[in-house]
Amino acid sequence: MTLAFKAMPAPDWAEATTITIPSVPTHTSEEWAQAVFDVKNVPAPVLAMFWLRERIVGLLGIAQGRPDTFAVDKIADGEALIEADEKHLRFVASVQADNDAGLLHVVTAVELKNRAGRIYFAPVQVLHGVITRAMMTSARKRLCT
Repeated sequence: MTLAFKAMPAPDWAEATTITIPSVPTHTSEEWAQAVFDVKNVPAPVLAMFWLRERIVGLLGIAQGRPDTFAVDKIADGEALIEADEKHLRFVASVQADNDAGLLHVVTAVELKNRAGRIYFAPVQVLHGVITRAMMTSARKRLCT
């Protein structure tokens, strides 16, 4: 079982995204997590969505994002875990590189805490897979070229 579901056994929403990665060179799950969630290297369309998010969240009483929101909190069993616990929602993301199989997995689990969280997350969940895949693909380009 992934660390995401160990940290949040009964999420309100969850998603797994997997992309292929070269078996060589190999990188740790922590290196992959840092590359995937490094906001300085996010693809331009995703960065535009993050910018829009920062302009809208105040209307819902949600704090703006912090630079360390996507920092790796824990490494265990070859997985990197990222956790954030805010007033409106709690999320965990696990990143696991399977270098032998040439796969990179990101599993996200979300607990919605209140009405603001449900309103905020409604559009996010629609775009989450596309955004996550774009961030993973961008990380693959940076780490494997």
